Amino acid sequence: MQPSGTTAASRALALLSKQQINFTTDRAEAIAELCDGAEAAIAAVRDMATGAALDDAALAAFMDENGKFL
Repeated sequence: MQPSGTTAASRALALLSKQQINFTTDRAEAIAELCDGAEAAIAAVRDMATGAALDDAALAAFMDENGKFL
């Protein structure tokens, strides 16, 4: 069984806190961009699962914006 999102996030933060990582502006921006992409992907899947599927134009826009992460 996989951990819940909250548990997984907590574990990831705990692992990060143990590392000697310099959080530069570039790294912070990259992490924020990754989070934004993950949130968009989750929202798209949630919309599809709840029947509020994206229309063709919205799906194309989503893929243009987030396809590079797939």
